[in-house]
Amino acid sequence: MLRRFLAAQFARPTGVLGRLWIAPWLDRISRNMNALALAELAPATGERIVEIGFGGGALLRDILSRTDAAVFGVDVSAVAVARAERRFRREARLHLSQASVERLPLPDALVDAAVSVNSLYFWPDLAAAFAELARVIRPGGRLVLAFEPPEELRKWPGHVHGFRGVAADALIGLALAAGFEAPRVREGRGRKPDRFLCLSLTRVADRGGE
Repeated sequence: MLRRFLAAQFARPTGVLGRLWIAPWLDRISRNMNALALAELAPATGERIVEIGFGGGALLRDILSRTDAAVFGVDVSAVAVARAERRFRREARLHLSQASVERLPLPDALVDAAVSVNSLYFWPDLAAAFAELARVIRPGGRLVLAFEPPEELRKWPGHVHGFRGVAADALIGLALAAGFEAPRVREGRGRKPDRFLCLSLTRVADRGGE
C-alpha cells in the first residue's frame, strides 16, 4: 500500500504531502538529471522554452536564469502548479498551466525548445505526446528528455504501480515518426538513480526551408 501511494504521488503530487515533501524531494532526486538536461538544452537569450512535468520547479528556475524570453511550465499536478505560482510569483514572463503533455495549451511552433525530466513514464500515450511536442516546437527547435531506463526503474519495487519503462530505442522511434531527427543519447550517473539517459532531438524543418 505504501509503495502504491508513493508511486501515485510521484506521478502527480497531491495534498499537503505533495506540496511539502514530494515536490521538493523530486527536485533533490532529479538534481543530476536536471543538470544534464540543462546542458543538452543549452538555453540561449531570447529563446522561449517549455518544461513538461516540472515537479518542484528547480529546472524552471535554471531555465529562467538563462533566457530573457517567455518560459512555460506545464504539469498535471495542481499542487505542483500552485507551488510554482507561489515560488515564482515575481516572474512575469513565466506562464504556468495544469495540463497533460498530450494537450499542451500552447500555439503551434511557439517555443524554441522543450524539456522534460523524470516524467515520460507517466505519459498515457507516448505517440500522442511526441506529436503534440512536435506541434508546439518550431522547425529546427530542440527537444530534451531525461529519464531512467527500464532496468533502473525496476530497482524500486514500486515501479509496478504506474511507471512505464521505455527503452531509448523505442522513444527514438516514436520521436522520428512524430517529426524529429538527429537523435543523440547521453548517459549520466548519480545516486538513486545510479544511471540515467538524456535524449536530445531536433524538430524537422519545414519543407519550405524554415
